[in-house]
Amino acid sequence: MSSRPASLWYAFHQVPGQPGHVVVGVASDEFADGTVVQLPPPVRRPSGWTTEVHVPGPGRFPERVIVADRLSPGAPLLWYVVLPTPDTASDVDLIAFSTDHRADGDVLDAAGFAALGIDWGNQVGALRWDAASGLARQVYVAPALRRRGVGTKLGGAAVAFARTSGWATVQLDGRRTDLGEAWLSAVRDRSWIRLPERTSSAPPMTPPTEAAGVPDRNLRPDPATPAG
Repeated sequence: MSSRPASLWYAFHQVPGQPGHVVVGVASDEFADGTVVQLPPPVRRPSGWTTEVHVPGPGRFPERVIVADRLSPGAPLLWYVVLPTPDTASDVDLIAFSTDHRADGDVLDAAGFAALGIDWGNQVGALRWDAASGLARQVYVAPALRRRGVGTKLGGAAVAFARTSGWATVQLDGRRTDLGEAWLSAVRDRSWIRLPERTSSAPPMTPPTEAAGVPDRNLRPDPATPAG
């Protein structure tokens, strides 16, 4: 597992001949944390890039968020739907799908999703957070797709989406499920997230009534390896 780099900074460039722009997150010590630099042409992804966000124009939400393969090796194709939640004025859901209806990284709103004519039951993950504070309230991955990098890829996309939208940085608190703690402990590159120490335990996200047919390793952490 690699330690988190000192800085997560951002490289910005305009899209030639278009009103949009691209923001690339970069994990390196070249600039201070949070710094935004404008890249001159010809534009290339800097070494250490983590995410690439495509914004179609001023004041608009991102339309595509690409997560570097090295953050979640082997993760499946994911595209996303972003929604405000009914719970509070500032809560946001980023919901992941893994069908061939859209390209990897595409981001839709509710109307764009409705136009596809597919069911919400096809989602493979979701991350809910408070856009005002950045606090992640819930991270969920469908049991059948756990341990395939979906949570890491979804988390990286949410962090990049929030940063490019001008919201607070997405971050976790110390309350996590056992499986969530095991997942975060196994993440090899934590450059996309602020991770405090675990302070309390949250109940499992998958109740026994929904666990039928799901491999046990997708519901519980691996048992600890005995010393010696």
